[in-house]
Amino acid sequence: MTALTETNNAALLERAERVMPGGVLASFTTPADVAFVVREAHGSTIINEDGRPYVDYVMGSGPLILGHRHPRVVEAIERQLASGTHYYTLNKPAIELAETLVEAIPCAELVKFTSTGAEATFQALRIARAATGRDNIMRFRAGYHGAHDYGVAGATAGIAAGVTDRVLVGEFNDIENTVAQIRENADQLAAVIVEPFQRNIAPAPGFLEALREITRLTGVVLIFDEVVTGFRLGWGGAQGRYGVSPDLATYGKIIGGGLPLGAVAGSRRLMDLASPGHKGGDAVYFSSTLNGNPLAAAAGLATLEVLREPGVYDALESAGARLRIALADAVGDSPKPIFITGVGAMVGLNVGSGDPLLAATHHSSDAAARKKLETEMIRRGAFVNLGARLYVSTEHSDSDIQAAADALRGAVATLV
Repeated sequence: MTALTETNNAALLERAERVMPGGVLASFTTPADVAFVVREAHGSTIINEDGRPYVDYVMGSGPLILGHRHPRVVEAIERQLASGTHYYTLNKPAIELAETLVEAIPCAELVKFTSTGAEATFQALRIARAATGRDNIMRFRAGYHGAHDYGVAGATAGIAAGVTDRVLVGEFNDIENTVAQIRENADQLAAVIVEPFQRNIAPAPGFLEALREITRLTGVVLIFDEVVTGFRLGWGGAQGRYGVSPDLATYGKIIGGGLPLGAVAGSRRLMDLASPGHKGGDAVYFSSTLNGNPLAAAAGLATLEVLREPGVYDALESAGARLRIALADAVGDSPKPIFITGVGAMVGLNVGSGDPLLAATHHSSDAAARKKLETEMIRRGAFVNLGARLYVSTEHSDSDIQAAADALRGAVATLV
């Protein structure tokens, strides 16, 4: 056990570096001169160990759509905590949350919980392979479906060649080539998995509809990865917003209210393959110790109860739109082209030019300039996830939006 007991920001960063790879928890890292350790958070504000506040646009990477420490969520967790933290069996919060998900999600007849969104996409792909008897999957370049092998094949070391060979990569929003690839590989293709709003790229008109039509015609399972978009783009998520229903959909982030929880939702025909009572060669093993954890289910249920109240999504839409307008105004006479994207309570910042609906525009953006901009925003008090999107919560005020715009304006001034 380390003898170092200092708890200021610099000391804690040094301690983390000694015992964690890269001194970080996951893949989210910031330059050393703006890195910090969180002491506490409330509403739209996150505070480091030296007491410096930041307006938080990371929001736990998206789960905290009601902000930090929302009283209804805290109350639900405390109430459940008094009854126990984990049972590894059915519990009322999990059942009630499952009922809410089935009611809200257009494609959902049954729901099965996981502990994370990555587990949900992994299990959805397994169900698709079992249902079709095919082995290959298709995803889209620069899409993200979690850190399991099928989600990052070709993007990291340590992936078996056999897995990489099973993954077909398409171009998001390229209808003609996508349809052709699916048709050509249909006899080996179990599933197409897609973020219906991919990272910071909106679906082009007709793209999701074309995916739905060609997968239905070829018997390929269409999976919407709604880990990000689920309950952020509206009560029905991307399915409700765009009017296209997949065969399976995966969830995480918001449905756990800030605690670890994920889910797979879909048709009874497919989901029944994961029932312990299902017999036969297409039965799918689907289990994990913390699935349906009552604390996470209680937090998620409380979050969804707030979100379904009248006017909440209208307010989120408005806040997201105001932030996009403010950031676009802050760009001013930037020496580099910058464009702002997003929908609802999500906002994207890109350095480059071109059609924002084309994946190539985003792939060719100036990553170094963007990292500099976002690093400077952190330095100026707006906490953002480098290279990712900004998340808006119900707690972000007009002054928070102005703070982000001011931070970007100051960051732009550092570009040469």
